[in-house]
Amino acid sequence: MGKRLYIPLLIALVLVGFVWPLQPAAAEPAGNGNAPGIAGIDKWNGEGTLELKGGWELYWQQLLTPEQIRTGRPLPSAIVGVPAQWGSYRLGGSLEPLPNQGFATYRLELALTPEASARPLALYVRGIATANAIWINGERIAGSGTVGTSREGMKPGNVPKIVMFQPKPGTNELLIQVSNFVQRKGGIWETMRLGSSEAILRERVLRVSSEVFIIASLLIMGLYHLGLYAFRRKDKSPLYFGGLCLMIALRTMVLGEAMLLYWFPGFSWEAAVKIEYISVYIAAFMLVMFVHHEYAKRISTRAMLLAGLPQLLFIALVAAAPARIYTQYMLVYQLGVAVPMLFYCLIMYVRAFVHRKHGSAVNMAGFISFGLSVAVDILFYNQVVAYGTFIPYGLLLFLFTQSVNLASRFSRTSRIAEELSVRLAEINESLERTVQERTQDLKSANVTLEQANAELSRMAEFRQRLLSDISHELGTPITTIKGFSKAMLDGLIAGDYLRYVSRIYERTQLMERLLDDLTELTRLETRQVSLHFQEVEVVPFFREMFRIYALDVTEHTLSFVCADEVKAACWKADIDPIRIEQVMVNLLSNARKYTPEGGCITVQLAFPENGGEAGNASKALGDSVAGGAGDDPAGPDAPAGSPACMIEISVADNGPGIPAAEQEYVFERFYRVKGTGSAGGSGLGLAISKAIVEHHGGSVHLVSEVGFGSRFGFTIPVQRV
Repeated sequence: MGKRLYIPLLIALVLVGFVWPLQPAAAEPAGNGNAPGIAGIDKWNGEGTLELKGGWELYWQQLLTPEQIRTGRPLPSAIVGVPAQWGSYRLGGSLEPLPNQGFATYRLELALTPEASARPLALYVRGIATANAIWINGERIAGSGTVGTSREGMKPGNVPKIVMFQPKPGTNELLIQVSNFVQRKGGIWETMRLGSSEAILRERVLRVSSEVFIIASLLIMGLYHLGLYAFRRKDKSPLYFGGLCLMIALRTMVLGEAMLLYWFPGFSWEAAVKIEYISVYIAAFMLVMFVHHEYAKRISTRAMLLAGLPQLLFIALVAAAPARIYTQYMLVYQLGVAVPMLFYCLIMYVRAFVHRKHGSAVNMAGFISFGLSVAVDILFYNQVVAYGTFIPYGLLLFLFTQSVNLASRFSRTSRIAEELSVRLAEINESLERTVQERTQDLKSANVTLEQANAELSRMAEFRQRLLSDISHELGTPITTIKGFSKAMLDGLIAGDYLRYVSRIYERTQLMERLLDDLTELTRLETRQVSLHFQEVEVVPFFREMFRIYALDVTEHTLSFVCADEVKAACWKADIDPIRIEQVMVNLLSNARKYTPEGGCITVQLAFPENGGEAGNASKALGDSVAGGAGDDPAGPDAPAGSPACMIEISVADNGPGIPAAEQEYVFERFYRVKGTGSAGGSGLGLAISKAIVEHHGGSVHLVSEVGFGSRFGFTIPVQRV
């Protein structure tokens, strides 16, 4: 069954549950078909309980004792139906009802069967307004307050009680004196019950237990909701609902079984009535505030004034006036304030239900139950229906629906909190990633900035070193050119001008070459040169280079060979071919300069063995320019795609060699080995070669021994594919 059918059905069941027992009892014939003022109970065997409804003798404005009735034989003013207020009686066919303030005597004769009179009986007396005295068979056995013929002569009191007595066979007399000058209703207005002692005590225990349970439940839930508000004051709904529970619990203590008067016997009747009325006013305000805050959210000042001002006025009236005054305005309050408030709350719930607000359906069903209980109690206390005091039960049902809604809200809040926690964790994780990314970006920016700073530093260093080197290295050529030019201008050189002009031109070419080498070296060292890398196969590349430069070397009566033959393994490297060729040209040029006639220049290509670095075990490139077959330089077990490693390319000669003390300086700019000045050169070739190799991630080295020649080499990273 869908929710749309479930909610109306629930409301219908609640309506039936409350309306069914509220049908007013039909007026019974006076004396239950017997003589007036005689209750014939000839069919009752004394088991269970009976309601003493029907015709009672009423002696209006007379407080009579059983003795006075027996001796004086006064006639009753009327035979009246009980329960009822005095205001519902009309005497002698008069159209005017009796006033509710006055005094009277009730009398009823009980015709008991032998079975019923054979055991102790009990009389359950509840609603008598206001002071009373009870006689059974001529003996006064109970009473509340002090009956009197005037307001000054009576003392109000009305506490439910059980009157135990031993009946006699046949007719038993029940006589009750009642006086009321202190409140709006007077007389026996609630049904009295007669039954066996066990049955009446059982009923009493059930009623007391029920009220104690309701009072305890309302107190606990009221304090619970106030505790919720204490810990979360932003939401005032628990405050209003907790106040409503406490006020209804307080009202329940002074009504029904009047538990407060039993717990505190000396408690004033006037104070109990004030509690009864004031609790109603405060509860009504709390109810309206709760519903308004729950479904209208923002409580305006006007709404609070409209809801609170009538309550304050009635509270002030109750606090200042006696019960005989403020109780007269209860019906005015009920019709003028309470009923409109109930309709307002109902409209709010219906509107919330139409707008499908969370929990509105369940809350509306509970409120309808509570509203019906309020309406029924209003009818009951105005003698329209026979049963009443249902407000605590209606509120308990309302409280149950609120608890269901509260549990649903907490569950929903917990679920939302869990979802938010998950989302928060995701956001935190995302934030951490963002922070890491931003941190990485900052690091990258810092690196870029550092690189830019380094670049600026290199550029500044480039300019400084370039100017320093130019001023240092160009001094001699410029001095020579200046001297030759001056001598020619001064006429010191008389002939052979062409020879001196040729010397000047040579020095100019030297200066131009020197400037170009200095600029290139400085740009390489300051990383201002962009190399154009491409992937090449190592062995074919160096074989081709060997072939190209073999003729140039051998023209100078030198031999140009490779040590041994190797197999063409598939090794590749990312290099700038032009720059690597420039390195090879520099090494070959130096070897050719320092190798004597008839000497030998050897080129070697050394591969790593078993993943190790290039070492002394070198594999030759080939025995001729075309090359040939040999061993696999990587070894038979080297897999394709192996990690990058280093190979060594070296150029060896058998020239004079370089002393050990000078070997560490040969790759510095402008350095010339002592005793080799005739070889010429700018002294920048090896420095340029070193810078190019370092750009490729490699290094240069020298192995030399005086008298046995030198071997210049460099390494570059390669990978087998």
